[in-house]
Amino acid sequence: MTQPDHRQTDTTSFSLDDILALARKKRALDVYLSAGSHPVIKGHGRFSQLAQLPVLTQADIERLVHAVMTAKQKKDVDRQYNLELMHRTKAAGSTRINLSATHDGMAAACRLLPARPPSFKEIGPEDALKKIATLDRGLILIAGESNSGKTTTMAAVVDHINTHLKKTIVTIENPVQFTHRSRSALVMQREIGVSAHDYNGSIHTAMRGDIDVLCLDGLDVERDTVDLMLDAAESHLVVATHRCFGGAGWQIRRIFNVFSDDQQDFVQTQLARVLRATIWQHLVPLKDGTDSKIAMEIMVSTEKIAALIRRNELHKIHAEIGADEEAGMQTIGDSIKKINEGSRLVETAFKLVELAGPLAALI
Repeated sequence: MTQPDHRQTDTTSFSLDDILALARKKRALDVYLSAGSHPVIKGHGRFSQLAQLPVLTQADIERLVHAVMTAKQKKDVDRQYNLELMHRTKAAGSTRINLSATHDGMAAACRLLPARPPSFKEIGPEDALKKIATLDRGLILIAGESNSGKTTTMAAVVDHINTHLKKTIVTIENPVQFTHRSRSALVMQREIGVSAHDYNGSIHTAMRGDIDVLCLDGLDVERDTVDLMLDAAESHLVVATHRCFGGAGWQIRRIFNVFSDDQQDFVQTQLARVLRATIWQHLVPLKDGTDSKIAMEIMVSTEKIAALIRRNELHKIHAEIGADEEAGMQTIGDSIKKINEGSRLVETAFKLVELAGPLAALI
């Protein structure tokens, strides 16, 4: 006997929230909507289709995403051909949505966010992260590929300060992904395109106020912005996330590269003065597909590392990280070894260890 087909065929009877809620039940991290395909989910290294939902048309995708957009956002995506926005509902939680124009029309990539910032114990070496978060001034750089948890790590830093310290925190984000309610600290969050025009003007405004901590999420590594960031770090704690595939040395090299040759001596000296720590992180899935863990390289600036930065000998920093665990540092290899107790990680995670040394030598 032929079994009845319980798959949904009416493309107007479900909403984006329905898709996102179903994806959360399946422990997915990402949802992809593209014309000519069922909604696709990705979770901890595994892709699958939501085949109980119909194949989407371009009209379906426009209906689904337009229902959660403002009039301004609809105009912006028509003009710019891409847009990033946040969507928050009780049913589906918080979701970051990236819209882009494709050959087949509009496509959407949705990242399902945790309900709350994680604790340091959940994401990395707790003592090292606490030490970094309680610094009074200086620069902390958090880097990684897209969807590697950079914003989550920054949110954990903000949450720790907000819980334990009496400080004033200003965040400049694009977009705001975690909402922080002031507790011990005072937290003021600004979103590019909503409550702030751009990073540069927002940094200027923040520096005129009596603040202690400045957080810059999704930063573009451009000369004027980096200049303002470095100046701010002279007297404040500045935490910045940016996309970068490479450890401490490569993050520093990218900052050097936005300045002209005649400015190199100055920026090398200034960064050696203000840089306090770098984090390079990756999201690595477990073998059974049930979860992912954050692998972190952590570099804490010491007198020796500051001297290497000042002399532009960045290729030597990787070795220093591996040689000074007492300072709170760890390599990607150290991190993966700790996570992999019981051989839980997929084999591809170990390629990061193989790459780390050669990448450092190329800086």
